[in-house]
Amino acid sequence: MMTADQLRSARETARTRLTEAGVWDVEGDLDALQERFLAAVTPAAVDRFEAAVAERCRRIPLGHIIGSAPFDGLELLVGSGVFVPRHESTALVAWAADEKTLPYEGTALDLCSGVGALGLALSRRRPDAAVTCVERDDTCLQYLNRNVARNEAVLGGVSVHAADLTEPGCLDAYLGATDLVMANPPYVSPDVRLLPEWSEHQPRAAVYSGADGLDLIRLIVVLAAAALRPGGRLALEHDRAQPEQVRALLHGDSFEEITTFVDTADEPRITVARRTDRGGTR
Repeated sequence: MMTADQLRSARETARTRLTEAGVWDVEGDLDALQERFLAAVTPAAVDRFEAAVAERCRRIPLGHIIGSAPFDGLELLVGSGVFVPRHESTALVAWAADEKTLPYEGTALDLCSGVGALGLALSRRRPDAAVTCVERDDTCLQYLNRNVARNEAVLGGVSVHAADLTEPGCLDAYLGATDLVMANPPYVSPDVRLLPEWSEHQPRAAVYSGADGLDLIRLIVVLAAAALRPGGRLALEHDRAQPEQVRALLHGDSFEEITTFVDTADEPRITVARRTDRGGTR
């Protein structure tokens, strides 16, 4: 076993390396890496800890290194090839879980579900609701199904629908019968400069969406208009620079009460709308 002084030395060395690498939350990352790799303070454990620190210094996302990410009371399995959920998205979950948004025993779709963060968190808060997580990527679907199974004891009714939103008829089973559609889709333009955690290590298909970053949001607006019942709600997460563009996409015959609010980082990243009582879509 290592002494307390040796442990402090290993942690201090790691702190210096992470700081020099430009990691934004050095202390938080240190705590997480120590908890994951130094439960038993042995030379072998320290070697694993130092290897994990080296990965983080290469700006590999913390969740990919640890193998999980906390999100709104859940511990979600993540890994290379999937997008690591952002804590800041919990503001969308809180809005969605309100009974003024989602009626009792209502139905919800989580589009571009990834590992299931929004859908599973909503189900934990609202076990009365029927939540469907929609995802197309095989790797994401593996993690999504594992997360549903891993958290089954605290969830309500959750189903997984493997579907590509760009394919005609992908949501035909939900037409006009859904109370809530929510999505945290890819929304970044290739012209935007991102930190390495996102530009180099997250799957590109989960980050970028067309020249202006809005291609998939445009599609979701149309799909949501068809899936939602009159009075149903839509919530979209987007970049902090996109609120006006997203609101403009929602203006028309299908949606009203269009509002943008801030995430937990106080950035205007969440736009919501109500499906009009009028029939038809744009």
